[in-house]
Amino acid sequence: MTSTQPHTVDTNLGPIGVEATEPAPGLRVFSLPTNVSPDSPYRWILAHHDGPALASFETDDAAKRAAEQVGALVDWTRNAMTVANLLGPGGMNDLMEQLRSAGGQHPNA
Repeated sequence: MTSTQPHTVDTNLGPIGVEATEPAPGLRVFSLPTNVSPDSPYRWILAHHDGPALASFETDDAAKRAAEQVGALVDWTRNAMTVANLLGPGGMNDLMEQLRSAGGQHPNA
């Protein structure tokens, strides 16, 4: 059984606590609460452990596969700003391409 841990989602309703899994070190996957973007089919979010969402997916499995795929790009256990600096502009482009190819959408889709 996969363990979960608390994660905070910043929304226009304010911060909301959810339970998230960590399929790759530093990357978390969780389902949006039903009152957040209720019409979106992309209910599963892949996020950095500091909070920033990277992409949204239609299924938990798709989000977890994407986390495993991008997990080797950088040390995601570092803080979000350090990760962004380590990736640099080229790495950010690679990250976004990999997330899109895995079925990821903008996290607010």
